[in-house]
Amino acid sequence: MTETQARPTGVAPRLVGTSVPRKEDLALLTGTARFVDDLRLPGMVHARILRSEVAHARVRSIDTAPALEVPGVLDALAGAELVGKVKPWGDLMQDLLVGDHFPFATDKVLYQGQELAAVVAETKYQAWDGCEAVRVDLDELPAVVDPEEALAPDAPLVQEQIVYEFGEGNVFDRYKVRIGDFGAAEAGAAVVVRQRFATNKQAGAALDPHGCVADYDSFTGVLTLYSSTQSIYMVRDVLADVLQIPRTKVRVVVPDVGAGFGSKAQIFGHEVIASLFSMRLGRPVKLVLSRGEIFRSGTTRNAQVRYAELAMAADGEITGYRDYVVHNTGAMSVWGNQVVHIGTNVGMLPYPIPNIHVDSDIVHTTTAPGGPLRGFGIPQAIWAKEQLVDMAARELGLDPLAVRERNVIDPDEFPFRTPMGHVIDSTSIKQCLQASAEAVDWSAPRAPYEGKGLAVSMKYTSCRHPSLDTDLSAVRLRLETDGTVTIYSSDVSHGQSHATMLAQIVADGIGVGIEKVSLAPPDSMTAPFGLGTYASRGAAVLGTACRLATERLRDKILAIAAHVLEVGPEDLDTGHDRVFVKGLPDSGIYLEIIAATAAYRTHQLPPGFEPTLETVATYDTPTEREGSDGSGNLSVTYSGAAHAAHVRVDPDTGRVTVVDYAMVHDTGTVINPLVVEGQHHGGFAMGLGMALSEDYVYDAQGRQLNASFKDYLAVTAPDVPELTKTAEIPAPSTMIPGGQKGAGESGTGPVPAAIGNAVFDATGVRFTVLPITPQRMLVALREKERQGVETLRYPDDMPDFTGPRRHADWPSPVSAGADLDFDFDWEDDD
Repeated sequence: MTETQARPTGVAPRLVGTSVPRKEDLALLTGTARFVDDLRLPGMVHARILRSEVAHARVRSIDTAPALEVPGVLDALAGAELVGKVKPWGDLMQDLLVGDHFPFATDKVLYQGQELAAVVAETKYQAWDGCEAVRVDLDELPAVVDPEEALAPDAPLVQEQIVYEFGEGNVFDRYKVRIGDFGAAEAGAAVVVRQRFATNKQAGAALDPHGCVADYDSFTGVLTLYSSTQSIYMVRDVLADVLQIPRTKVRVVVPDVGAGFGSKAQIFGHEVIASLFSMRLGRPVKLVLSRGEIFRSGTTRNAQVRYAELAMAADGEITGYRDYVVHNTGAMSVWGNQVVHIGTNVGMLPYPIPNIHVDSDIVHTTTAPGGPLRGFGIPQAIWAKEQLVDMAARELGLDPLAVRERNVIDPDEFPFRTPMGHVIDSTSIKQCLQASAEAVDWSAPRAPYEGKGLAVSMKYTSCRHPSLDTDLSAVRLRLETDGTVTIYSSDVSHGQSHATMLAQIVADGIGVGIEKVSLAPPDSMTAPFGLGTYASRGAAVLGTACRLATERLRDKILAIAAHVLEVGPEDLDTGHDRVFVKGLPDSGIYLEIIAATAAYRTHQLPPGFEPTLETVATYDTPTEREGSDGSGNLSVTYSGAAHAAHVRVDPDTGRVTVVDYAMVHDTGTVINPLVVEGQHHGGFAMGLGMALSEDYVYDAQGRQLNASFKDYLAVTAPDVPELTKTAEIPAPSTMIPGGQKGAGESGTGPVPAAIGNAVFDATGVRFTVLPITPQRMLVALREKERQGVETLRYPDDMPDFTGPRRHADWPSPVSAGADLDFDFDWEDDD
């Protein structure tokens, strides 16, 4: 008998764990959802930003006076007049606050698309005309696009005004991991494989563009900012600091947000500029960026170059991993070094590798700032590590599936602490791996130019990064006098279905119909403090806060009902919008009566009862700070993912087609299977774009050549295979009270590596750079045929481990002063 069948007659079935239709969908499908660009406020005017067309230049002068002569133009701003009046802002890293952001370029342009000036006018077209009238005199400088070239002593210096504590030249920061002894692992290994891998700059490409409306009330002195952002309090606190006004005088409200993927998880220059204009004019100012502006000035996935090695014993055990990472953080720091920290730390999972040595240089280039994007550095790490696993298995003549089964975490009892410091409270990753391989018929023979590949990963459910010594979310609940429930949260839903997921938790806990539960828009004036929505923490962290608030509200409701019915609270239950004596579900008191009693009949309340039916709960996860050796349990729990790809390569066109794909995940307790499956499908699409098509293309002068959807090859519906093999093998978290784990990013991490391994299986070509485009495929196939070899690494820019090369062929950060202990003793065979 199922749980639903076993419940008493008249008691509503539980909603948590069922595919409740999304409450958000009606507004989205009917076009009645309100995004930033839909806002129309009385007296609203329009701003536009003039951006640099060159990537690197001295600013000789910027004259906004001609813009003020353009009809309809109300005001214009450039950097010179704000120096000393507006504070710079920058990276959120703890103990390394870098103020490298300013509303406009002042002395120097650092990347194409950087703000030079801005104009506000009665209409957006007049603002465009005003921008065209601004006189700009720039002295162009040499650009540096490649992060490895940026490491050279004679490379153009990007950030000239900042003295870095841990870096020098174009090195913004350094990061290292020292776990165990890789040298010993190398000496005792049956095989050591090594390769240079490079990943791409990928756009967030959210359909809802970056934008805001700033509305300053000159009477109250309150600045209200409506913004398409992922974190209201991060924006509020930084904006108040930048403008040097009290936080209580800044209100941030978020309307509907059409996706973010991490690309809206910070404050941007347009939010500061719109606020400045509104404070100067006393009128609402709208500033919405064009798609080209977002491509050139929005944050991207950080491109990386990884010189990676993996040591493996004869039985397939992974005994060591070593890596030197050149991390392209772009012209500004943003969340720059944290992507390396998290991506490397968590990217070692799901293998408990005993010996790990990693060094990283976080490097500035004259390109768009890199930052958080779905996966937060883990897809880059998995791309290298999971291909090395396949390479080592091939060298040893082992099945890549069997090697992974040998190494994934499958302890007899939990919690299990890895050498890297991760505390795995639960996982079904081994079962997920086996199920994904079975779903694509792993051992079946392959047709010509068809191949299969595997990749596994685990994703954190936390934002206790090196930057933030906190991982909290909070929820406030209020039972209204009509029996409905309002949820207040500062965590921003931008595709995660908070209105549905939280309503399921509340409806089950209080016994109210889900249609009577509503989620208020995030508003810093009404919502309790929270960090925002990113890091796959919505269901686990925000959901737990909601569960705790629901339990507290339920206790209050039962206390009133017990007093009225003259029974003990333990004798009561809830359901169908009322409280009733257990076993008598068709009787009882309706919730609206209880709410009205608390509000208007306080003499009927229990003695000493606080006359309110509001509760607030905060949940902060029990995690650890990162250790000096790079170790640490940075997440409260980890969600597992095992992916299996079946691809077909057309040797005439070079096109790679994913003909079958299996995704098996451990998301713990699933609140809404429909929502979780949608998250996995969306994550796959982003991983597919990273694998096969998406990349920022720059010329030698740092100009982006594909800053539009016409030229930037984002994944579209025809590119995505039928994702019918998506499954869950839940291992509920023992650390999260409800057992749930993060779902938003685990669908992305393994995708590029699984496809890369499948491509090798199909063609014998080991691609070491992303994306695997048709052009690269054709060149690689022709080169493989020309050489007459069975396998080829493309581009073959790294020698074989035993090749006739010298130590100098393997770059290291030693010349930059880092403590790296690569010490190869190679002999020249010539």
